[in-house]
Amino acid sequence: MLSSFAKRSATGGVVVWLITLLLTTSDSELAEMIHKVVLFAIFIIVPLGLSVVDQSSSSLYKLIVFAQPVAALVTLTSFFFDKGVFSAALSSAWLILNLLIALLGLSRFTSRRVHPIEELSIDAGLLYLPVAGVWLVIYRLGVQPFGYGEMIILLTVIHFHFAGFATLIIAGMNGRILARRNHPRGVFAVVVLALVAAMPLVAAGITFSPWLGFAGALLLTVGLLMLAVLTVGWTCPLITPPGWRVLLLIGAIASCAAMVLACLYAYSLATNTLIITIPGMAMTHGLLNAFGFVTCNLIAWSQIAPQKVEQ
Repeated sequence: MLSSFAKRSATGGVVVWLITLLLTTSDSELAEMIHKVVLFAIFIIVPLGLSVVDQSSSSLYKLIVFAQPVAALVTLTSFFFDKGVFSAALSSAWLILNLLIALLGLSRFTSRRVHPIEELSIDAGLLYLPVAGVWLVIYRLGVQPFGYGEMIILLTVIHFHFAGFATLIIAGMNGRILARRNHPRGVFAVVVLALVAAMPLVAAGITFSPWLGFAGALLLTVGLLMLAVLTVGWTCPLITPPGWRVLLLIGAIASCAAMVLACLYAYSLATNTLIITIPGMAMTHGLLNAFGFVTCNLIAWSQIAPQKVEQ
């Protein structure tokens, strides 16, 4: 199965990523750490996400799954060249892959429209990924549009890999399980709508007003807190292997802690109050979200892998 190849790609990606930990890609200690998180998303999170989506009947999905490790390796190479046109050209391999993933999301959406909502959540995750690819190319090009600093650009790359792509896929996988039993359907619908709507609000907060960013952070927090409640109360009791259930529980707890920090940071920007710095966010919220919430969930879902429930 193609999903098995995607999981093997993620396993191989772990090896490559561990090797990158021994290599230096930046003179800045903070940028170096964020580079490692970006590479973790490229080599591990995206193939894991693709494995749980599993569109084996689609030739486009087949192309994406086989192209992903190649695009990841070419993109890794870009980090060992100075920022500029050549480095950006190498990283554009990842943008091209992201655009193919978005096309897969669009084809899924047009084939069935809005319902069922758990599939809409997965579609949205696939469609948001190219935003990360665009900002990665901009970062490797070495330009700073709209006056954004390099750290903001890098964190945007991370945000749309983890909060945009992976979180919405995780929500959709919960929805596939929840569709098999009685659950608060209205609550799950609110979760998906909150997560989908929060992405552009957070981006608008960076460009236009920090209060928009604060509203986006609050909306994302509400969505993830409600998803955590559904995961603990309704999804986990249906998961038989205790190891995967524990990973889902760890992910739920990590997401709640990470989003409290996100709200504090967004509030500090809106009120010009120093509560938590960008390095502090990277070390706390970023790592909790990336390794606690997203990674634990995707590892579990890649093993559980519930198939789509027809409505």
